[in-house]
Amino acid sequence: MSVFDYPLLLEPIPVPRPWGGGRVCRLYDREGEAPAEPSRRAPAEPIGEWWDVSTWPTDPGNPGLATVTKIANGPLRGTPLDRVADVPVVVKLLDSAEKLSVQAHPVSADVHKDEMWYILHAEPGAYLFCGLADGVDPAEFCKRIRSDNPRELEVLAMLRRADDVKPGMRFNVPTGTVHAVGPGLVAFEISERTQVTYRLFDYNRGRALHLDDGCRAVTAARPDLPPLEHGLAIEGADEVEALTGFPTFCVLKIRGKRITLRSARHMHLVTAAGGDCGITGAGAEWTVALKHASTCLVPPTSKPYAIESAGDVLISPLRDPG
Repeated sequence: MSVFDYPLLLEPIPVPRPWGGGRVCRLYDREGEAPAEPSRRAPAEPIGEWWDVSTWPTDPGNPGLATVTKIANGPLRGTPLDRVADVPVVVKLLDSAEKLSVQAHPVSADVHKDEMWYILHAEPGAYLFCGLADGVDPAEFCKRIRSDNPRELEVLAMLRRADDVKPGMRFNVPTGTVHAVGPGLVAFEISERTQVTYRLFDYNRGRALHLDDGCRAVTAARPDLPPLEHGLAIEGADEVEALTGFPTFCVLKIRGKRITLRSARHMHLVTAAGGDCGITGAGAEWTVALKHASTCLVPPTSKPYAIESAGDVLISPLRDPG
């Protein structure tokens, strides 16, 4: 399903999290407040996620919070995105003031969640974990987290740690990969649409864990599916770098003051990763101003359109779910 013919700006949805950093409004000139919190949860939690592109219905951590983004420009303004496009991914900005739990996503033919993080902002000394450390067997890791009161240092020692994380770095997180975001980061996250996450270790903070499902995911074989071919025609770029290639989506980082694109094969996302950018093409609705750290959805088109930017731009073609 795809019934739009111009780039769609979308209204980001701010989502409170106990670990939230609340920095995105200040860093990227966004306006927004947390949804009204029930009195039993006052005071309100800081914003930890901004759901920028989503057709997923509700936030798993707060089922009362709707998470289908609405279109913010052109003739379709105010329309929920799921009425005009079947988007197979969710795009978020993660904003962490504290370390997140150690997690993994499911691995099965029907439920899986490949994702990628692109770092937009990092405080000095920021770190994260992505994958098991060299030589660590998944079964041994699961044995450790299943033990009584596992010690934090022992669990984290089994993970691959990235230190001194900087803006512009990217991390691929195939489904089933053990991972944990550390404090002091703002990251662009693109993932498959399912929002199923298994919490494996939570620093003994008392929240529920999902050890049976999580260990099945960690030890399972990843589905053997071919990566998506982007199908883009790109002109005028100074540099094109493939950041990731998963079956459902791929991500390219493109640099150039004025880039011309065509994509008759896939709808795709354009993310202003390095500063504000502008899009122009055929028709008035193709003139779009995209703020730094924001993402728009572009339809498949055989006609060229241009992106002007002083910084890096991420282009993410998406597989048609149909």
